[in-house]
Amino acid sequence: PDTPSPTIDFVLEEADPGTIVDETPVAAKTVAPAPPRAATDRNLEPTLQLAEIMLSMGLEQGAAQALVEYTEANPRHAVYHMLKLLGIYRKRGLHDEFLATAEKLRKNFNIQAEDWGASGRGEISTLENFSRVAEHIQSIWNKPEECIPYLRHLLEDNRDGARAGFPQSVAEEMLLLVEILKGDQGANQAAA
Repeated sequence: PDTPSPTIDFVLEEADPGTIVDETPVAAKTVAPAPPRAATDRNLEPTLQLAEIMLSMGLEQGAAQALVEYTEANPRHAVYHMLKLLGIYRKRGLHDEFLATAEKLRKNFNIQAEDWGASGRGEISTLENFSRVAEHIQSIWNKPEECIPYLRHLLEDNRDGARAGFPQSVAEEMLLLVEILKGDQGANQAAA
């Protein structure tokens, strides 16, 4: 007897614009695409989501490779990816790869990665250590349309790698604040 073949049900999703390599010449671009969403967001950027899944399965090398490919194709939009790579390299003891990624991070963002040997030692810098910046953020906190671009500018304006950059812990705080503001902004828009 002929048995019917099982039906496979699937949904084809649109690609996240943040994962597509933009081949438009720099001079033709007018608006920079938004950076990928943070790991706390349920709509995780697909490469980060893949890396998280691979890490949960113990596939650190595969996760690192996916992140490297994304960062090479999208270096100015891969802050979360580079930070995740630093953690993988530190955990696996890959010093040279860690240093190379730390340099890419500093070159593309206003962020100074933690020193290789600094993990868990000494005092961790916080946003409060940058009082002028912290005060300005507090003054515009209730204006997400102003605060989010300000925080992004602080992280993205590295003056072509000429700045030492914010310590990684401070940059991670700023990224968290951006995600909080985006979440609040979305909740306010939904309530309106």
